Amino acid sequence: MIRALAIAALALFASACALLPGADQPQQLQQLSSWQVQGKLSVRNSSDSVTGYMTWKQDGDRYNLFVSGPLGQGSSRLSGDRQHASLTLPDQDTPMQAANAEQLLYEQLGWSIPVAGLPYWIKGMAAPDSQAAEQRDNYGLLAELQQDGWTISYKRYQQYQGVWLPGLIKLTGYDYKLTLAINDWTLYD
Repeated sequence: MIRALAIAALALFASACALLPGADQPQQLQQLSSWQVQGKLSVRNSSDSVTGYMTWKQDGDRYNLFVSGPLGQGSSRLSGDRQHASLTLPDQDTPMQAANAEQLLYEQLGWSIPVAGLPYWIKGMAAPDSQAAEQRDNYGLLAELQQDGWTISYKRYQQYQGVWLPGLIKLTGYDYKLTLAINDWTLYD
């Protein structure tokens, strides 16, 4: 009887360990280049506050972020890649264009949002092009990241197709607070 309990306990422990992030987690995140998230996005600064439902699709360098207000009202779309960005705001037929998303958002909305770093930060990893300070939780997952003047806090990780991805991300910096509450990840890689 004791032997059977010991074997059952060992099997339970082994299956629980399989659910924890492995040493290959950083490599899995680097290889993850095509994905989609759905959830809520909130952007706040001292003079403005915007909240909406988001669908963000990333395919390599190409991104497409669709944000809509309650009941689909006031939808906006930001799309592009490293060389080009396009922004369509509510009640506009013609998208506005710029060389990059940061420039476009600043010109059109007065916002300084780090769009280039977001595809990395949303996955729970530092962007590769600048220095970063990381704090990890007891499972080795990113708990807090400081990069490019931003502090990014991670909560509520969930496993999707063998990869641990954040469900709640809070970014603060440059008088801005962004919150991404992710309900669902779809991985295409």
